[in-house]
Amino acid sequence: MSKSFLFKLVVGLCFLAVAVIWLLSALGVIAINMAWVLAIFAFALGGTFIIAGFVSKSLTYVKKFYILFGAGLIVAGVLSLIATFVEGDVGRLVLPIIAVALIAGILLGVIATGGKKWDQADNENVGYKNYWERKKEQEEKEKSDKE
Repeated sequence: MSKSFLFKLVVGLCFLAVAVIWLLSALGVIAINMAWVLAIFAFALGGTFIIAGFVSKSLTYVKKFYILFGAGLIVAGVLSLIATFVEGDVGRLVLPIIAVALIAGILLGVIATGGKKWDQADNENVGYKNYWERKKEQEEKEKSDKE
């Protein structure tokens, strides 16, 4: 199985599990707090996106998007867990949790991409030759081919 297929399968199974639990809860078969289900769903999906960001061989900005999106889902899971435990004012906890999660996501993105910029210019690469250097080499090659 390819990584892409496996990623899509895990994401689809996460959605299917939540939909089935929601249906069973609506039918009255099980009595469950949906905040717990959403927290588990967000953690599973966030972890999947973060892992996909690390193992993906796609472009740098795609890796960073996966990791930041995963971090955002984990923030949603943490907020859902806080909603299950705390009935009162959670407003003072929300912003610090979001800040910690976003900073952790940015750091994970830097680690996954090796610190490479996605918009690195050609002249920053090792061994880059500008137009005049390439033109000179081409003329020298043509001169040596004629001889």
